[in-house]
Amino acid sequence: MEFLQFIQYLFIAPELTDGSDPTSPCENNINKFLTILGFLHICLQPYFCHVINSSLTKSCKYKDRYRIIKRLCLIGGFLLFSRYFLSFIPQLNTMDVSNNKSTEWLRGNNLCTFKTKAMWHLGWSVPMADPSYYVMGASIHSFLMFAPFFALWEKKGLILQGVFLFLFGPVLASLLSDNLMEQASIWCFFSIAQISIMLFLIRETLIINWGRGNISVMNAEKKDAKKEIKEEACRDFINCEYCKVDNDRKRKILAGQSKGEQKKGN
Repeated sequence: MEFLQFIQYLFIAPELTDGSDPTSPCENNINKFLTILGFLHICLQPYFCHVINSSLTKSCKYKDRYRIIKRLCLIGGFLLFSRYFLSFIPQLNTMDVSNNKSTEWLRGNNLCTFKTKAMWHLGWSVPMADPSYYVMGASIHSFLMFAPFFALWEKKGLILQGVFLFLFGPVLASLLSDNLMEQASIWCFFSIAQISIMLFLIRETLIINWGRGNISVMNAEKKDAKKEIKEEACRDFINCEYCKVDNDRKRKILAGQSKGEQKKGN
């Protein structure tokens, strides 16, 4: 996203126009295309956030749950992205969102990437259909990004990660700027530092040390192999299928270790 924002600065508009002036940088096709790319990236943020989380667990149970979460993120991202195309239907785009009247991130009358002198960072303006029971509001992004951290609350450290992501993401962006078209780009700007802290500080300190069945991003070595391959009893009906898969995997590891020890003894 930072690379995309760098390219957008080459074609950025000095102000947001209403589309009536064909000479405005907002009417530049490259500016509009890059704005759509930025919007698509935002729509897919929850998906890639949970792709990272799912790749750092070995548990069959949680991998299966993340599979559902990722599908929901793709569906939600598609529904959010489709609001731009639905905005061309007059009956679905009746709200007056001129002069920053919208209460949703990014929503504006004209498709444009711009930066005024009063702004910290660039802003995205994207026309969207009115939210309704059938059309998802921008809050679907917030729900898909943060709800899974709490839905998987029993996985130690995830709630802390979700709270950190929320406070130093949208909350911090809103404190730095009251422009709803700029807040999203501010969050994207420092998202790399945010992810690094989540992975290398919070995850390594809390989840790896306290939890089980997780993959360290700093040390691929297993600190306690005996503890890791210990079989677990099935605690409830829902988890039995995954316990069986994990226990079968652990039995194979134990069998391989036994054969290795027998060969050394011979």
